[in-house]
Amino acid sequence: MSHRNIVIIYRSSKRDGAVELHYVEETLRKAQARFDDRRVLTPQIDLEAFQCRAVVDWIDIHIRLDRPSQHWWINERIEGAHGRKAFVEPAGAGSGGATAEFRIRLQEPKFQAVRTLLSNLEDAYGFAAAPSIVGIEVSIDFYPRVPGEDDRARMHGVLVRHFFPTTRVLRTNRTWPRFMPGLTKDTDYTVSRNEKDESLDLGARMSPGMDQAPCYGSTYYVGERNDPRAFWRIQNKVIDRQNIAAGTFEELSDAEKRIRIEVTLGDHDCREIGLCTFEDLRTLKFTNLQKRFFQFMKPTFAIIRPGSAGVASMAVRQKVEDFRRQRFLNAGVLGLQIREDARRELRHANLPTIKRRHRLLGSKMPPTNRTGAGDYGTMVAYEELSRMVERALAELQRRVRGEMGV
Repeated sequence: MSHRNIVIIYRSSKRDGAVELHYVEETLRKAQARFDDRRVLTPQIDLEAFQCRAVVDWIDIHIRLDRPSQHWWINERIEGAHGRKAFVEPAGAGSGGATAEFRIRLQEPKFQAVRTLLSNLEDAYGFAAAPSIVGIEVSIDFYPRVPGEDDRARMHGVLVRHFFPTTRVLRTNRTWPRFMPGLTKDTDYTVSRNEKDESLDLGARMSPGMDQAPCYGSTYYVGERNDPRAFWRIQNKVIDRQNIAAGTFEELSDAEKRIRIEVTLGDHDCREIGLCTFEDLRTLKFTNLQKRFFQFMKPTFAIIRPGSAGVASMAVRQKVEDFRRQRFLNAGVLGLQIREDARRELRHANLPTIKRRHRLLGSKMPPTNRTGAGDYGTMVAYEELSRMVERALAELQRRVRGEMGV
């Protein structure tokens, strides 16, 4: 059965037609049982048409001085050494606003300069403990080699549909995939919820009818802001140095515009990856961030072969796969995982009724099909995109180690 696997990404009055993202469906050739009789969807995008670069957007450093000081004195010393205004947050300020503990956020850090800055602060105030890292933001930027809106729009469509960090982000709806269109404050979830009625909620999570596909001009979020673990954003980066309060920003040139996926790590996940003190940057393996924070997957769908079951059963199976396919095209692999989780919840809720019916009929419960019950279900790695990101992280690792004097 053929399917029209096309997503409308972007429409504009300045162009004749819409920007579309096409998918090709191919039979999988893998040995694992979970991939038997399955087809995979792959986006039609030329990844070689993009340059991929990884950067550290900012870093949060916690310092504890031997003696208290005012935060503006610390800020003045930082600006003098770092060359940019820093965000200095005092912790537990006493009388007169003086404290010995500060959280310092440095934008676009040059680590050799940061090391000099910390050395200057230690000379002036002394450190009661080694400076620790309590937050970091790492971004992967995709620049079209030939600058243009169409390629950026397609890459945005690919990232929001294939990004799959961890199922941990699906435990509460505050962390579910969502997007904020334009500069409005309203946020749409890619998969709808009905928290007032559990049965309707399960239906909404399983049916693609109420899905909201992330629009190209939106910022896509996964996770919860200020989470001690991780928080992700995907956006079309066309402005920089934005000051929302002042209403100012710097518009990027066409060559500077790119699609960005960024992860913000809180103090918990900084420790998890081995980033505890500033000196840990000397040995941090940025390449390991790909598997943990920048993972991309492709969906697979069952092949319903003629004669494999009764006519009614085959029709139901095909409808299920059609729903799954539409859910992916709308809400990506994370949306598809939300559907699978809801399906398991529905089966668990109905299990007592199913068992009672089998007892009345004197029949046996069919064995539970555990195919694809692992962390990634029936999804497969999007290897080409993952390798692209890993190479960018390897280059970032080389740059950071060079700045750290390794």
